[in-house]
Amino acid sequence: MNTKRIRISSMLLRLLVVIGLSACASGPGLHHEAPAAATKIAQVSARNGMVASAHPLASQAGLTILKAGGNAVDAAVATAFANSVVEPNANGLGGEGMMVIWLAGQRKAVAIDYRAMAPLADKTGQRWPSSGPLSVAVPGTVAGLCLALEKYGTKSLQEVMAPAIELAEAGFVISPTLSQIISDDFGAINKEPQLAKILAPEGLPLEAGEVLKNPDLAKSLRKIASGGRDVFYKGELADAIATDMAAKGGLINKADLAAYQAIERDPVRGSYRGFDILSAPPPVSGLTVIESLNILENFELAKNAPLSKTNVHLIAEALKRGFADNSEYIGDPAFAKVPVAGLLSKGYAKSLAQDIPLTMASREVKAGEPSKEHPSTTHMSVADKMGNMVALTQTISGFWGARMVPPGTGIILNNEMQNWSSKGPNSYAPGKRMRTTIAPTILLKDGQVFASLGTPGAARIISTMVILITNLVDHGMTMQQAIESPRFYTRDSDKNIHLEARIAPQTIEELKAMGYATSVKGEYDLFFGGAQGIVADPQRQLFTGGADPRRDGAVLGY
Repeated sequence: MNTKRIRISSMLLRLLVVIGLSACASGPGLHHEAPAAATKIAQVSARNGMVASAHPLASQAGLTILKAGGNAVDAAVATAFANSVVEPNANGLGGEGMMVIWLAGQRKAVAIDYRAMAPLADKTGQRWPSSGPLSVAVPGTVAGLCLALEKYGTKSLQEVMAPAIELAEAGFVISPTLSQIISDDFGAINKEPQLAKILAPEGLPLEAGEVLKNPDLAKSLRKIASGGRDVFYKGELADAIATDMAAKGGLINKADLAAYQAIERDPVRGSYRGFDILSAPPPVSGLTVIESLNILENFELAKNAPLSKTNVHLIAEALKRGFADNSEYIGDPAFAKVPVAGLLSKGYAKSLAQDIPLTMASREVKAGEPSKEHPSTTHMSVADKMGNMVALTQTISGFWGARMVPPGTGIILNNEMQNWSSKGPNSYAPGKRMRTTIAPTILLKDGQVFASLGTPGAARIISTMVILITNLVDHGMTMQQAIESPRFYTRDSDKNIHLEARIAPQTIEELKAMGYATSVKGEYDLFFGGAQGIVADPQRQLFTGGADPRRDGAVLGY
């Protein structure tokens, strides 16, 4: 085996990133501002369009499409396909997601549901592993991105996929973040020859500064670009997936793939202190984000410091109640009756707020009764000069999904079947879509777009989204400040409150005195995901973006 390896030094790697950002984010209308207070990443503003994603090369792909006259949907689809290449641990063609779109000209909001689906064969009683062939659900990414582009984009599939194809074919420089993820999971990766072929082509894990190429994925992307979604669900790629599944004891066959459809849904809608919220509907968790904010609307968070003992406690308690209802009520609306109106009711939220003890942590929180009221993953945000906005979150569930790559495809398959619950609205059924916590969200103010935001992070998605929105609305932070602000997380079934180490030690001690069991993470911990977002200022005709230093986030505009 040839062990001679080419590596770009860390200093050169940083230089290449800076050069790349400058080259693709230059032009009239771009503003590089000094870092906002207490932020690691400089705030970027632009007048004509903006893309925020978890990787600079994915953001560059979207920006290229915006500069070529594409709208926000075109750019979001380009960014999503490109991100499937450069963040292979978190998303890809073998995964799924949800997209929320604001169409300014029509004053209309839509959601595109491309959640993964259980195979059609009834396997009730089956134990669902966290990896391997039985963990794979029918992927939705290709169908969802193609549907969004066909209905609301202006560019061809070939145009928006061109950057992704080039990245897969020519390769890209691995960042320290991706290198660490590969290294951490190398034992499992090395057991799967097709995955190791991509991530450890010479028998050793690729390291920061080296180039990752995926020529098989480039071929798959070319086939989709020329033949459309049917290549993946009925054609050559469907054959490759079904053949690999049959050989390894998986459940997905060609009939399952042919039956899959992305679904256009209405977003769930709410409000928070004068801002309208448009978020991802069931079977995902935008509804729980809104419910938690409705609870918090009963308290004056702005009177306290953002990370004061009081505010951390109130947000934690609101989240516990939101999570309890999420577990009890949220599921695939084709299989379960979700009490949307009740869960979104301000009156119901007020009753939950009145139940929050103000001086101590709740010990056990159970789901409420909303019917009594009558009245890891990646994220990208895109805005265009016409006023359109997209919030898009997609995933393969766990890092590296099922750790399966059908030979010759370069496509990493998801492990979404692990996400079924043992009972309730998220219990398994053939053809059903499983619940997850993703919650891409758009905020409006006075009928105009204000922000697009979202995050990966498994169960921490809901808590991060609530914290981001309260940071923006209650505390007047910029998007970059809101994203970099220290995070915390708890839920109804978690005995600990998890906090980033930058939260003041005194606050942590005060929380302990209130009865919280605390778990302190790193200063900018990947445990809390990697949020991306954009704020629009119509009066100044300016977009301001935020990217997360917890991952390789990058905001680009022009």
